[in-house]
Amino acid sequence: MTQLSSLLLLKTVLLSGLALWLCVVVLNNLTAFRGGVFSVGSMMAMQLFDEAPPIRSPLLSRRVTSEGWHRLIYGFIVALEIVVALLLVYAAVASLGAFLGYADAGFAVARANLALSGFVAMGLIMLIGGAWFAYYIRQEGTQITHLALIGLGVATGLVINFPSP
Repeated sequence: MTQLSSLLLLKTVLLSGLALWLCVVVLNNLTAFRGGVFSVGSMMAMQLFDEAPPIRSPLLSRRVTSEGWHRLIYGFIVALEIVVALLLVYAAVASLGAFLGYADAGFAVARANLALSGFVAMGLIMLIGGAWFAYYIRQEGTQITHLALIGLGVATGLVINFPSP
């Protein structure tokens, strides 16, 4: 295996892994939709602020208790995940094509950059939405997860754009 083909293989494995992982996430979120609505609704309603010891903050004026809004926001998140998962699958297939010599590597990188831009945007949307509801106060693990997703997307982008020898 040449250095070029091994680099193309690494890129293909990274994209395929992210695509498969996000497809499983989408499947789980669709299967347990009500649980996801409850989880997002709990964050939007800032329910953890009421647990002992309760936290009183002017940020509580941002509470959204409407289940309709919870469903709408969770539906948006799942739709975004579906779009990004499809982009990642497309990028992984393009990268596999480049690895096998059936497609142009530049084409594959461009598709990967599109998919990874969506992946990072997805993480940023969740991070910003969570920050609006101050989830970092009692759900810091969720914020760390969103930051890790952004970092993973950026790191994968660096590998994908690593110049071929």
